[in-house]
Amino acid sequence: MPAESRHDSVPAPTRLSLADFATMAITFFSLGVTLQVLLIDNGTSATRAFVASAVIFSATSQFAYLAVRDAGGSEWAAILAGVIVATRFGILAVSLSRRLPEGTLRRIPAFLNAFDPNVAIAVQQPTPESVEREFWRTTAGMMIGWFLGITVGTFLGDVLGDTQRLGLDAVFPAALLAMIGNLLRTRDGWIAGVAGGLLCLALLPLVPAGLPIILSLAGVGIAVFLVKEPGS
Repeated sequence: MPAESRHDSVPAPTRLSLADFATMAITFFSLGVTLQVLLIDNGTSATRAFVASAVIFSATSQFAYLAVRDAGGSEWAAILAGVIVATRFGILAVSLSRRLPEGTLRRIPAFLNAFDPNVAIAVQQPTPESVEREFWRTTAGMMIGWFLGITVGTFLGDVLGDTQRLGLDAVFPAALLAMIGNLLRTRDGWIAGVAGGLLCLALLPLVPAGLPIILSLAGVGIAVFLVKEPGS
């Protein structure tokens, strides 16, 4: 086979175009605005809501916290739900670590900013340098949108009124489904999702509010047990 044909058969790595960068920024802007409005509508002061979102920088963890608290769960159950959702960031950081250029001072900031979109783009790059470049380009789009969003949302928090009337209470379930949508197409992801969902439904009338969401994490363990590697 000619060298050109072999080269053409290798898919090009995914790179963040200007349009992708803008889409990333707009997405995180929307999440930031929505989260701030929900936090303030739930009784959090504007200052505390802004500081929390600026420091945590994890919409899904904060949405999980609100979901459990609004369902009647205790403060500790809501915090634990947020922590469980956030544990994936450690896994993402590990998957990124061996792909980055050497150097502690270059890797630690990346580990602290490892999220789903920037890691997904970065790990598809062919060289450590391009991994680092695309990681930080994606991170920049996310952060620009996020910090603009939480700023605007903080000012709008007392203006928009009833968030349920506007449908903003549906943003967290929608964002979570978008995040796990591709995983549900795999056999192990589908088993984990269905098992966790059924477990959550079964526990709803039996345990305090908030705990069914947390305990549904056992669905992952069920999937690990049922899905065996070939030859195992």
